[in-house]
Amino acid sequence: MRDRLEQLGQLSAELLHDLADVAYALEQRSRLAMAEARRGRPPLAELERTVEASAELGAMLRDTIDTLRGAAVSPEVAWDPRATVERAVRRFVSVSGPAEVRMVCDLPPGTRMGGRESFLSRLTTHLLLGAARRSRGNVLVELIVDPEDEAGTGVLLSVCDDGAVGEGGVPAPHPRPSASDGWRPGIVSWLVAQLGGEVRMRPQRAPGGSGLEIRLPAHVP
Repeated sequence: MRDRLEQLGQLSAELLHDLADVAYALEQRSRLAMAEARRGRPPLAELERTVEASAELGAMLRDTIDTLRGAAVSPEVAWDPRATVERAVRRFVSVSGPAEVRMVCDLPPGTRMGGRESFLSRLTTHLLLGAARRSRGNVLVELIVDPEDEAGTGVLLSVCDDGAVGEGGVPAPHPRPSASDGWRPGIVSWLVAQLGGEVRMRPQRAPGGSGLEIRLPAHVP
């Protein structure tokens, strides 16, 4: 019981930290929009991003509270994982540093996932944060059909960086992500669990390292 309470306390702290990050990003966007307005330039682009960030924060808060309260998600709720991941990547690129982020997706039209959409968005952002901090300049996001699943019930999400490259450009063993990379094991594991997925290390592929691969349940036509 004590261990369970300690785990819940740690998870709650990580969730609050995560939500604080989103709130901080929202504050920064608001400041940028205000600065543009003071210069006499209508900050339409920043206002659009601010509205999007506000919506993400609201959805994440509602979904987190509902989950902690034990509220179930209707099985009729379905959404497009490609659109969700693409939005998360686009938002990240708009505020990230010099790392070049590419996305590869082979999901056919009509692919759908269930559960809480904001959790996939936040999960993607977490993976991008860790990859960008380790990266030497390139990050690759892949969202593909699980090649080992002939029944069409799963997709794979991975975010790989080129930070694990040894001498001569030879891929070096990629260390398991740590808190110093912006990686919070508790929140990532929790988000994956809420989506009904599993985390595993992926083999070495482009752009030069290995990383985490997350299998998520989905309906693939």
